[in-house]
Amino acid sequence: MSARRLLDDVELILLDGNNMLHRAYGSVDDAAQRSLLAQLRQAFPAPIKAILVLDGHPAPGSPPRQRISGSLEVRHAGSSNADDAIMQLLTARPYAARARTVMVSDDRSLTERARSAGGRTQRLGWLQALIAQPPGRAGGAIGRAGRPPRPPEQPTADEEREAWRPGRGATRKRGNPKRGRSDGRSDGRTHD
Repeated sequence: MSARRLLDDVELILLDGNNMLHRAYGSVDDAAQRSLLAQLRQAFPAPIKAILVLDGHPAPGSPPRQRISGSLEVRHAGSSNADDAIMQLLTARPYAARARTVMVSDDRSLTERARSAGGRTQRLGWLQALIAQPPGRAGGAIGRAGRPPRPPEQPTADEEREAWRPGRGATRKRGNPKRGRSDGRSDGRTHD
């Protein structure tokens, strides 16, 4: 399923801004923020609201919340941290609406918190794929110029693998391969 189709039932996207900036640009400075905002500005269709949450306070004289476009807003966490601010935004929504909320981050701890609270999660690769193919035109990928985008994230091994069961070979004892078989049969190897 494409990254764009995953937006079909989404109402709100919460973006871990500092995580994105560090992963994609290696910095959270103003130039990196401007570049990220330019790419995000056109990424989301009109009914979907996206909030980019950043650590710390905004620049002096700037409000803690800024509307960048019809669907994109930037919020600064202030004295709190961005992870806690994201969780406050998520848990302030009615529980049923949390299933229509996607939190984007590569931060494992934050991802687990969001899932436990009833939200959906995606990794940064999902957002990169979404930005790379906005509707109606080709876009660029989040990151340094010339750097190819990461491929879209596949489900993690933990999400795909079946539960552990005894007898599936994970704990089969094989013995010391240098000693040969203990039952007297040949194992096909020659020993000098």
